[in-house]
Amino acid sequence: MARPRTDVLAVGDAILDVVTPPLPSRGSGDQQSQVPVLRHLPGGNATNFALAFAALGGRSRFVGAIGRDWAGGVLRAAYRKGRVDARLRTSSSRATGMTMAVTFMDATRHLITAAGANVDLRPSDVPDSWVVGARHLHRAGYWWTSRLIGASTVTLLAKARRAGVVTSLDIATDPEGWPAHRRKAALSALRHTSIFFGNEDEVRNLSGLSSVEAGAAALLEEGAEEVVIHRGGRGSTAFTRASVWSARAFPVASANPTGSGDIFNAAYVRASMARRDAKACLRFANAAAAWHLENLERPYPTRSDLRNRFGISLSS
Repeated sequence: MARPRTDVLAVGDAILDVVTPPLPSRGSGDQQSQVPVLRHLPGGNATNFALAFAALGGRSRFVGAIGRDWAGGVLRAAYRKGRVDARLRTSSSRATGMTMAVTFMDATRHLITAAGANVDLRPSDVPDSWVVGARHLHRAGYWWTSRLIGASTVTLLAKARRAGVVTSLDIATDPEGWPAHRRKAALSALRHTSIFFGNEDEVRNLSGLSSVEAGAAALLEEGAEEVVIHRGGRGSTAFTRASVWSARAFPVASANPTGSGDIFNAAYVRASMARRDAKACLRFANAAAAWHLENLERPYPTRSDLRNRFGISLSS
C-alpha cells in the first residue's frame, strides 16, 4: 500500500485572532482598558490544529476560506511559514474571519467572532484525494463554517472512515446557545468520529447532561470511540467505553489561553500516531497546551521545545 501523502487534514475555520494581554477582571458597566499592544495571530480551531501539528513534525494539510484582504494575507503567510499545505477558497465578497480575544488574568476569555469568509466554505472545496490520502482527518471550526454543519460534516467523516482514515471532531462552543436542532446536527456526526475533543462545558451542553462523566458516556453511546476532555488547570481526561485515563496539567502562567485547546488536540493526535498509550498522549498534549498558554511570541511548540521546557517527548 502506498504511503499516505499527509498525516493530517484539517477542515474548517481560517480566523485571524486579535489578542489582548491578560486584563484584570472587572465588574459590570462600561469599562475602558489600556494595553501596551494588541497582537494579531493565526487563529481558528482548524487553522491552529494544522499549524500546531506541523510544528510538532507532522505533515499537515488544511482546507478553509479567507477574504481578499490583509488578514487573509497574514493567514496565507502563516500556512507557508508553518509548512502547511493549504487549499483556500478566496471570497470576493466577504472579509477574512476575525476574533477579538479579550483575555483575563484568571484565564477566562470573552471571544467575539465575525465568521466572514468561513461561511463560504463548501463541501466541494475538500478534495476527495486529500480525504482518502490522509492518515487522520480533523474537523473543527464547526459553527463558523456554516455550509458544513450537519449532513455535510457527517458525509465528510463517513467518507474518511470508509477509507480507513482516523477522524476527530471539535465543535467548540455554540455561539447560538445550544438549541436542540443544532445539538442534534452535531451529535449525528459522532457515529463517524474516532475522537471527540471538547472542554467540560461543551461535553455537558452537547450531551444535555449536568455531569461531565455522564456526558462523556452519552457521547460514546452516540458513536464516538473516544471522548477527550480539556479540563483547564485540572489537566485532561480520555474516556472510552472500557477505560478512563487522566493526566495533570503543567502549571504555567496564563498569557495566551485562546487556542490552547486546539494545540492540545494536535499534540494528542501526534502522540497517538506515534502509538503512545492514552495516558502518554494526554501528558504530551497537556505539555503542548501549556507551552501555548504561556507563549504569545511562539504559540506553536516544537518537540524540542516540549522536551527542553517540560522534559516530555513522544518517547517518554
